[in-house]
Amino acid sequence: MTPLSVSLVTILKHRDGLQKLAGFCSALHPHGFGRPSSSSCLWRRSCGATSRTSHQLLGRRQPPPATNCSMCTNSPSSCDVTNRLWSVYNKTKQQTEDFIPILSKNSVNPDTMFANNEMSLGDIEIYGFDYDYTLAFYSRHLHTLIFNIARDILVTKHRYPEGLREYEYIPNFAVRGLHYDVQKALLMKIDAFHYIQLGTVYRGLHPVPDEEVIAMYEGCHVPLENMSDFYGKSSHGHTMKQYMDIFSLPEMTLLSCVNDFFMRHNIDYEPVHLYKDVKIDTT
Repeated sequence: MTPLSVSLVTILKHRDGLQKLAGFCSALHPHGFGRPSSSSCLWRRSCGATSRTSHQLLGRRQPPPATNCSMCTNSPSSCDVTNRLWSVYNKTKQQTEDFIPILSKNSVNPDTMFANNEMSLGDIEIYGFDYDYTLAFYSRHLHTLIFNIARDILVTKHRYPEGLREYEYIPNFAVRGLHYDVQKALLMKIDAFHYIQLGTVYRGLHPVPDEEVIAMYEGCHVPLENMSDFYGKSSHGHTMKQYMDIFSLPEMTLLSCVNDFFMRHNIDYEPVHLYKDVKIDTT
């Protein structure tokens, strides 16, 4: 072990550290938490003496000595404490290593299935499964399928224009976590502090200039009361819906495509009703 060498001034200045080390040494006992050994008691008394001496020297503002001393090589008591610490460490390590085979022998079988002991499975009539990416794995064609089915339902059931069939799913248009302002029909990214990230706001399939965004929201910050919960509702009547799950990508894309179609053909529409129709058709 390399000798630990520090200056005497450092030892005197850190008397609190010496007292803590003395307490730690006194707590270490080869047989548990019993009475500390005589050597640790001697070390504690030595630390107390060193602390008192350092307090006196510092109070008198004595100049620091020019030489260094070695805590391990020049102090027999320090060497005893170091050896004792290593002895306790090695003994504890050996006890732990001896206990590992016992744990391994009595370890739990990883293939074992466990159930709630307070629950009687005989009383359960219906079992449900969360099949998303557990029992069912989806291909990259899922979002296209959802988009096409919801788009056709808008045309056939809700009497939306036939021109919507010209739109196809855009795989890289939207990502999970975006917010949609239902009243303004704007898709955007809002950070964790409710600040709109300029350059990410889209109306339809086209970006909205930053100046227009700042004018509409009177800045970039969206108050907490204007934010919506997971279901797109808020206590103040505002709806800033956040899309989080994997099925939200075709819904965001379809909303943007329908908004784009209405704007390109100068068709008046109600953004709230569009949001509700698309939400119903994609769920």
